[in-house]
Amino acid sequence: MSEVIKRTTKNAGDAGEYYVAYMLSRLGISAALTTSGTSRVDIIATIDGSKSISIQVKGSWARSAPRQWTVGNHRPIVSPDLFYVFCNMSEDMNNTSAPAVYVVPSRDVDALSTWHHQVPLFKISKSDDDSYLNRWDFIQIALADTPS
Repeated sequence: MSEVIKRTTKNAGDAGEYYVAYMLSRLGISAALTTSGTSRVDIIATIDGSKSISIQVKGSWARSAPRQWTVGNHRPIVSPDLFYVFCNMSEDMNNTSAPAVYVVPSRDVDALSTWHHQVPLFKISKSDDDSYLNRWDFIQIALADTPS
């Protein structure tokens, strides 16, 4: 299976959601995927049911612009309980490396998105890797922060 088959953006979105759910499960976080077509929330995550957070996953095949994603058709919603997870995956079945995953609080997505063709576009530069690359701790901390 050496041939690379081009897959759709829907395939990328689905693969990203399942990969993020897998990673959350590895961290001991319960992850419930919402029904297909839900516009702003792909995964609802909780540790013990006392608090939940929402996650919007943006998956891509990392073709021509591997570090940028459109984040919907409107200004991103800001909430301490909403996170975006941007997931770059390889279409090459021989590539066994893990996808590049960027965990970003919604306030940062809102603050750093630019408008491109009337939609918000979020870009991550290599200099931002320390801030967002594999920052699963953002989600862990948000779930540990239970209301009093």
